[in-house]
Amino acid sequence: MRLYPKRMQPLVDRGNRFLREWEWTWTSAVVFCVLVAFMAIVLLAVIPSFWLYFADQTLRWKTFWLVKLKEAVAAGWITFWFANFFLLAYLLQRQRQRLRGQGGGTRVSGGYR
Repeated sequence: MRLYPKRMQPLVDRGNRFLREWEWTWTSAVVFCVLVAFMAIVLLAVIPSFWLYFADQTLRWKTFWLVKLKEAVAAGWITFWFANFFLLAYLLQRQRQRLRGQGGGTRVSGGYR
């Protein structure tokens, strides 16, 4: 079963090749972390804050249930993106392990034998 159309196969192959051959250096890791932090601040703080101000001042959502609705929308947005950060990291790690042929349970736990 395919999760993507057949015409996307060249893009998928190119992405898999990139994941298989990529090696982290400290500079690329720092740049990546700065980008992820910026994305997290925008998605988890700026957009929900804008929504709360917009719903309050422009849409005039000031009744009891509309206030609850605007806060629920903001909370749902934050929860969705917070969960997606972890899901994306997990899926990329699993795909990279699959491409490189490394199993998840092959690590030695340490200690004396």
